[in-house]
Amino acid sequence: MNAYQPPDSFAPGEFLHVLRRRWLVVLGLTIVGTLGAAAYIKVAPATYTSSTSVYVTATGADASEVADGRTGGAVDLDSEAQLVQSVTVATIAAHDLHTKVSPATLSTDVSVTVPPNSQILQIACHQPTANSSAACAQAFANAYLQNRSTTSTDELDAMLTTLRAEAAPLQQDVANLTAKIAALPANSSQKDTAEAQLGSDENQLSTINHQIGVTTAAEADNSGGSIISSAVVPTKPSSPRKTLILPSGLVVGLLIGLVLAFLLDRRNKSVRGPGDVERHLDLPVLLTVASRQRKPPATLAAPRSQAGQMFAELASTTTASLGEGNHVLFVAGGTAGPGTSVAAASLATALARTHSEVVLVCADVHHSVIPELFGLDRGPGLAEVLAGKATVSEVAERPADTARLRVITPGLDTGLVSYDFQHDVNRRLIYELRRDTAMVIIEAQAAGTSADTFSLGEFADTALVVVEVGRTKRPEIAEALHRLAGLRTPVLGAVLVPRFGMPAAAPVVRRGPATAKRPVGPAEERSALRSQRRSPVDVAPGPRSSLSQEELYQTRPLPLSAQPARGRPDAGPHPADMERAKPTGTNHEG
Repeated sequence: MNAYQPPDSFAPGEFLHVLRRRWLVVLGLTIVGTLGAAAYIKVAPATYTSSTSVYVTATGADASEVADGRTGGAVDLDSEAQLVQSVTVATIAAHDLHTKVSPATLSTDVSVTVPPNSQILQIACHQPTANSSAACAQAFANAYLQNRSTTSTDELDAMLTTLRAEAAPLQQDVANLTAKIAALPANSSQKDTAEAQLGSDENQLSTINHQIGVTTAAEADNSGGSIISSAVVPTKPSSPRKTLILPSGLVVGLLIGLVLAFLLDRRNKSVRGPGDVERHLDLPVLLTVASRQRKPPATLAAPRSQAGQMFAELASTTTASLGEGNHVLFVAGGTAGPGTSVAAASLATALARTHSEVVLVCADVHHSVIPELFGLDRGPGLAEVLAGKATVSEVAERPADTARLRVITPGLDTGLVSYDFQHDVNRRLIYELRRDTAMVIIEAQAAGTSADTFSLGEFADTALVVVEVGRTKRPEIAEALHRLAGLRTPVLGAVLVPRFGMPAAAPVVRRGPATAKRPVGPAEERSALRSQRRSPVDVAPGPRSSLSQEELYQTRPLPLSAQPARGRPDAGPHPADMERAKPTGTNHEG
């Protein structure tokens, strides 16, 4: 079996397979995203951006000059950038612009950036017209410098007022002490004390006077910066930007398309390849028949074609797995479709060509297209055999050019199967077919109107599950595996075929009953087929026979060669008392 892989995991190649299956979804949403971006560019209002550069210097109110960096000096440019966007500066700018827009709203149209390791503020303004954007940027630069200068002047005035208030009492003390020292005797101790106090006051007064002088000089040059690049009227809008919006729309559409494609692919339960069967159902895939056509017509695999060689290899693998002796192979379809018929007929043809005598039983009585594949007429078949209205020798037909193959078609009155599908009759039929034929292949469906005949899998040695890629769903395969496990029939593996259409019209060849158990030779077999003609079978249409089931079987017994009656002392073992021998192996639980 395969190494276990979580059902929700993806092999690397699965992503490419999803894209191949869902490329229309991805392409469609990518186009929609691109068209949506183009429509946005068309209808979105244009925005113009103009900017100006302001060189920031220290004012007299600053402790020191601006350092060569954004922060850490006397002027913090990050704080100044926030100040440009303040309502205070916006109020000054709105007054200069003579606009009715509120300062708070106007400030939202302004953005400020600080280049690294610089003393420059780049003030940009976004407006619906080119002229208004240039005027707005220039107004905010002037308003910022004006506000900075005004603020600095107010701070310097406050400092001068404080310094002058401190200097006035000191000047009075100096005058008083000078007069006092002049009146005291030369050798007086009080004179020494007064002189010391006078010196201290004079030093303090000198320091304050120096500060007053520096502050007065700073107040004379208090601009706080200058505009080094005036705002220029832009020639084209800054947004929407085609070079940004269009690629963004394309990428967004592509991403949404990819996500939706994987979601749709994950929700789809149809089998798309061998990986789905092996990963989700832990079932080995023995054969995968690919087709370049979307829905090729159902047809037999030609012996020399690639598909024919693959079926021949599958025939060898199957017989090697079963071993020596006569065997019954059950070909189960997960869903109604011609794929099961194609797989069963191609495998039967390959076995008859490369191994020994094969009987192909069309137990999918409502959907089988095997008669059309071999060009056989829809005459009496399995339904009449099970109802006791015909024998196997009467209904079994040999297709043209396939000497070692006999086909039991579904029959005419397939509704009889629902009434006459009895376990003992089925067991006797399969026993006789197994005894007389090296390989018996039974075609059946696990669901639908032909699901009753699926119980024939109980008498099979092993089973193959046929999966039509794109038509069969994983739950249907799981149901088939579950039913096979209930019948204690081991599953050899899965066969993947394309999603076939109905078979092309082929000439119907009526063949005589195939009574010989083994062909004498190709020439003799063909001669016998030419000489034989099918005798009409008495199958009356309309309501079922009024005879009881027991009387019906006594009237038209099955062609069971040398069949002993149960309970006779000279009889051998009856098929109903024999247990079916199956190859050893673990039943597949699906």
